[in-house]
Parts: sequence; structure tokens; C-alpha cells
Amino acid sequence: MLETLFPKLGDNYVITSSENPKYNCIAWAYGDDSNCFWPMEGYYWPDDIACEVTIEAFMELFASIRYQCCNNPLFEPGYEKVAIYVLDDIPTHAARQLNNGKWTSKLGQYVDIEHDTLEGLNGVEYGDAVIFMRREI
Repeated sequence: MLETLFPKLGDNYVITSSENPKYNCIAWAYGDDSNCFWPMEGYYWPDDIACEVTIEAFMELFASIRYQCCNNPLFEPGYEKVAIYVLDDIPTHAARQLNNGKWTSKLGQYVDIEHDTLEGLNGVEYGDAVIFMRREI
């Protein structure tokens, strides 16, 4: 099924959790597995972050936990990175880099996966990973 939604993913992923509707991709990248994050009614969104579905609001969300913009998704020892996917100038998904250089994503409210590259999720569902942020660990 994942290969249908994400044909670029191929077999370069491992499912790391079963479905769980308690959290979504933004929460997972943020480090919270008890909330669904989205800037709209019915979802969790921090009060001090603009409640709008914009690239700036999502960047502000991650900046609130010490992430800063960086130029690329390449692995850097001593840093944890997130990538924000964008489709038609709208944020759609976020992935977090693991300490082995691979990425972890929560696919909506379904499974978590570990994937080798960000490009595997690029396409019509999420657009492309275009915003990269990092923080020291």
C-alpha cells in the first residue's frame, strides 16, 4: 500500500509502529506521541504559535523547541534535523532525522516508518521536502 501512495519509496523503509491515531506526522517530528498537531480546531497547536497553515507557522513551531533553519538535510553529528514537506506552498508533512542518518515519519495517523531518504516521500501526497531545520543534541 505504501508503494502506491509513495512510489519513490520503493523498499527503502521499515514500518516501526502500528497504526495509532493519537498523534500525527507533525507531532512525531516534534517529539510528541500523544497529540495530533495541526493549526485548526480539533487538533493541538501551541497557543503562542500563529494558528495558520503556513510555512512560517510550521517553522515557528519547530523554532519553539530550538530548531534553526539550515541549508540541507545531510547528516551532521551532534545535530537532530527535521524536514518540512510542502505542496503548493502549503506544509503537508514533517520528518525527523535519526542519529543513524535515516529519517522517521508518521504517515498521517497511521504507521511510523524509518526511511533512507526524504525523496522517498516526495510526490503528489506531500509535495517535496524543502525546509530543513536543525538543533544541537
